[in-house]
Amino acid sequence: MRQLRVFFGYAWAIMAFPIILATFIGNNFWAEKIAMGTGLKVSPWFTGGEVVQTIQHQHYRTLIHRPVFDGLIGERNRGFVQINWRAGDNELPGLIDEAIDYNRDGKMDFRIKLNTKTGQAELLAPKPNVIGIEQVYKLKNERVVRVLLKNKH
Repeated sequence: MRQLRVFFGYAWAIMAFPIILATFIGNNFWAEKIAMGTGLKVSPWFTGGEVVQTIQHQHYRTLIHRPVFDGLIGERNRGFVQINWRAGDNELPGLIDEAIDYNRDGKMDFRIKLNTKTGQAELLAPKPNVIGIEQVYKLKNERVVRVLLKNKH
């Protein structure tokens, strides 16, 4: 009986070894596949939500994400819209001044002036439901601004 348990123990270890190797070698691949299989998604409070509009400029692109008001149960009273400026082959210009229509109704919701060198951003001519700038993030070839919003609903 003891030899049988030893045999199955060694057999299990030998069969598990390739799984262990695959797990560590292809860690990102398997983690992504397992996460996709569960149907779970990263909260838009971390990712900024889906990109709904891309504006192509000469040396960079403006990516406007959907407004995020998602809560655990229903919508929150306050949320944000995330705007990314992503450089192409060159660097971002020193100063970006752009009108933003985040709800895509054809009317400007606010204008934002961003100094890409210092990371200072200024909100100009905001509509009443636009509260202010939450944060400016500096990434490698990109600047990200989150603008706080009041939920109209």
